[in-house]
Amino acid sequence: MKKNILSLVFTLWFGLVAYSQEAITSINLDLIQNEINGGKPLPAEEKFYFRGAIPQDVEMVKLFIYQSKKSPKAGDSYFWKAPFGYKELSFQILVDNPLRSTEEFNLEFGFYKKAGEKELEELRRLIQTNLATYLNTISSVRRGGIKFEDSDEQILSNMDQIVQSGAYYFELPDGKPFPGFSDITRKKLEQRKRLKLGKAKFNIIKKTENENERAVYAQQYLQELETIVFAELDQFLSPNMLVQVDQIQFQNYRSEKTPNSIPINFGFGAISLSQDLSSQEFVYSPYLGFSFPLGNRTFTRFMSNLSISTGVFISGSMENSLGEAISGPVLDRPVFVGLGYNFFRFIRLNAGGTYLTTNKLDGSKADRIQPYVGLSAEINLWLGFGNKK
Repeated sequence: MKKNILSLVFTLWFGLVAYSQEAITSINLDLIQNEINGGKPLPAEEKFYFRGAIPQDVEMVKLFIYQSKKSPKAGDSYFWKAPFGYKELSFQILVDNPLRSTEEFNLEFGFYKKAGEKELEELRRLIQTNLATYLNTISSVRRGGIKFEDSDEQILSNMDQIVQSGAYYFELPDGKPFPGFSDITRKKLEQRKRLKLGKAKFNIIKKTENENERAVYAQQYLQELETIVFAELDQFLSPNMLVQVDQIQFQNYRSEKTPNSIPINFGFGAISLSQDLSSQEFVYSPYLGFSFPLGNRTFTRFMSNLSISTGVFISGSMENSLGEAISGPVLDRPVFVGLGYNFFRFIRLNAGGTYLTTNKLDGSKADRIQPYVGLSAEINLWLGFGNKK
């Protein structure tokens, strides 16, 4: 029996190694036919590649994918960039966050080429204008100082949004978004709280006769703030920036249905026959059962290793120390229900309760529930047809 179990363990181990070395699936994006994977569903519960032909001047492809029934904020972005100095005619993007089976997804493909100087200059001008307009709109000059209608955090957040919205069709070569304004901008915003406009006349170097000292002093502060904000914007607007030249969208595209499976356990366990801790007695037997995982291995590794197991001890010759036969309700065999945990993917430790019957020497029978522990090998029984995940 032990040799059979070891043989089964080694067989499953080599199967696991072979599984880990399987090639990653590739599917095609056809720009001419505007079609994915020949119209077939997307791969589910596995990593896969998107591949396709592109024009020569395209230097980056961006993929954004999210579940149709969920917010885009829960989506994933992926990038492919042409190697430096090379003109590529095809792209390849690895989708390394597997999709759930039989779900619908929205996909957005963006195609980017290098932005021209005039495009970048126009982008810079528009964003600077929007930032300056926003700061002037929320600011006012009062006797106590310069006041902003929004808090510092709101100002920083709103300015981030202005930059991101303005540069929506532009990307850095590494695909990284605008990092936000730094602590230098934050400290400049905080500085206004310490300005005393009552002393403005001592701080204004140049002013016309009719100018209001407070207004001029406030304007000087705003110009200094804008200078810092514009400098950080310029750091983001790199000369190597890319601009989107085309976009393709697919709505409610379904992923494939993966085959269902039931894990089967074959192992060896020990049943405690003791009624108290003062004396321990065990009987041993191989067992066979099914497991019901508490999670999907692709998405919840820990919970998928946990499962509820049920089955039957298959030995027909179990006896206690008095020579009384141990049987149960299924084919005269004890049945069990327990909680199991997987180690090395296919080795399972089980523990729980066993319903058994003791056939006493006087001819009577006693039914009890006793604890058990066991160690088993696990294989999956596939239900249906298709690729086995």
